[in-house]
Amino acid sequence: MVSLFARMQATFGARFTALWADADLNLVKRVWAEALVGVKSDDLRRAVVALAGEKRPPDLPRFLELCEPRPAAQRPENGIARLPRYERADPEIVEANLARMRELLAPLANRKPSPQWAFDMLLRSCGKNGAALTYEARRISIDAVVSLAGRAFYSNASPDLCAKYRAVFAAALHARGDALPSRVPGEDDEEPQEVTV
Repeated sequence: MVSLFARMQATFGARFTALWADADLNLVKRVWAEALVGVKSDDLRRAVVALAGEKRPPDLPRFLELCEPRPAAQRPENGIARLPRYERADPEIVEANLARMRELLAPLANRKPSPQWAFDMLLRSCGKNGAALTYEARRISIDAVVSLAGRAFYSNASPDLCAKYRAVFAAALHARGDALPSRVPGEDDEEPQEVTV
């Protein structure tokens, strides 16, 4: 321990002395010795060499970090870390998989984006597979319904769709602390009257 502290004194000079100025140096050395009992000599040597790269004298926790063993890939005895060799995929298999992906994505190419999926999911109260909605699926669906796109979809929907989704829309708004509008703008506008003079 004496040689370690002498090495740190030589490396850091007055900054090292100032670090322990108010401490009992014998007690500090004893605590460090107890903490470093299980450290391998190679790791201790590497930490002492690493002191040159430190900007200030290390306290015990920092020195123990410097003593941590290196991962196996970084140890010199294991040589340079290399990725395992891989075999190139068969071009026929690659093309078959790409064709399958194109086939699965083709129905999505002509779809018009719409939040109607969220209205339908909340109306069913389950997924298309019949499984109960998870908390996250319900939250995302409610977010889609109350979003500007969801509100626009509902306000521009046909009267049949509005009637179908009214309870879903009201419940989603209520879940977010909002209320269903008492009327849709323009629904009770009067017919224009002829003015006679």
